[in-house]
Amino acid sequence: MTNKLDGIIEANGTKQKERGFNCMQLISFLTSDGVKEWGRWHGAHIQVAAGVCPYAKKCPIREKTVNHIVFQLPLF
Repeated sequence: MTNKLDGIIEANGTKQKERGFNCMQLISFLTSDGVKEWGRWHGAHIQVAAGVCPYAKKCPIREKTVNHIVFQLPLF
């Protein structure tokens, strides 16, 4: 049986796992700054998901996370 694609999901019923990202602190910062344009809102979420937060310097969550990261050297 071959898989037929409808452009959104596979027609044979294979489920795809959604991979979303959300940061409530980012939402708080964007709201406080009065950001209402979808492009800026969405762009900020894309940046944070990629590890580049526009609010990194003033984010208490990131500060706690960065201070507790244990860096691991590659095995090979």
